[in-house]
Amino acid sequence: MSDQLTVEKQQRGEAADAAIKAAIASEWQRCIDRVLTYAALRDQAAVNLDKAQDGAGPEKPSEGAAERVRMQAEVARDIAAFLAEETLR
Repeated sequence: MSDQLTVEKQQRGEAADAAIKAAIASEWQRCIDRVLTYAALRDQAAVNLDKAQDGAGPEKPSEGAAERVRMQAEVARDIAAFLAEETLR
């Protein structure tokens, strides 16, 4: 009977381990998706800054603002790629 309890405990432990790994993978993917969403928002901000730069209004963005936003988007994409690589390990 002791052997049967040991086997049952081991099976429950393996099921818990699998559930934990699935939860971690899901959370990891959610983080990657959030970083990619940030990058997309930065890309849109760069487009908006480019349009504002061409406008005639008094509130033009500073010179280079769109380029800084583009660099932020690129860094975010690099971070997402790094996180994705880490999940494959």
